[in-house]
Amino acid sequence: MTASPPSIASLAVRLGDFAERGSGDAYYRLSRIVARVLVSRRLRQRKKWCDLARQLALNPGVEDRLVMQAMRWLKQEQPIAQS
Repeated sequence: MTASPPSIASLAVRLGDFAERGSGDAYYRLSRIVARVLVSRRLRQRKKWCDLARQLALNPGVEDRLVMQAMRWLKQEQPIAQS
């Protein structure tokens, strides 16, 4: 018998609780999830990812400045290795 997947709201609550107990960069990690959804056109088309990002953005530890910082980091172009 397989267990049903957790709801988006319960997943967001569990991630928020983990961040409160976790390391110093836990809220930045949550902000990176939100930023990844905002930056990726593919993820913005998926309802479950949009719902998760909305729920995580409601967490007071996920500040706008952290999301913007993560978005800037994600948009950076990776250097091409020279052979």
